Amino acid sequence: MNKLTGLILGLALVIFLPVQSMAQMGDFKNTTPQERADKMTSAMQSDLSLDEATTKAVAEINLKYAEEAQTVMDSSGTQFGKAMTFKKSEQAKDAELKAVLSPEQYSKYEEKKSALREAMKQKFMEKRQSAQ
Repeated sequence: MNKLTGLILGLALVIFLPVQSMAQMGDFKNTTPQERADKMTSAMQSDLSLDEATTKAVAEINLKYAEEAQTVMDSSGTQFGKAMTFKKSEQAKDAELKAVLSPEQYSKYEEKKSALREAMKQKFMEKRQSAQ
């Protein structure tokens, strides 16, 4: 894969991964940050077997970043600027989650995130190939 294709693919993943992960939870465009955070928390509670205290902490983190994401999505910035903001936000969220999840839970969270990223990459490549 040449550098330009790699760059385009990387940017597409950064831009669309947060959106796609929300889309998989339903029609996110018609939901509030609170609704998206609740859905994400519910999925994480189920997938990671969170206890009550951890679920509460995760819910607060998810709401914080869902509200930040809404602000970015509503902004008039460039797609590239938004993508960089999403990437920084994702890194900060991951650091906060790592502090409240057990090592096993965080590892499982990372695995699920990687699987989603790979699925998005595959869909992007299929869509790109069918367009040619």
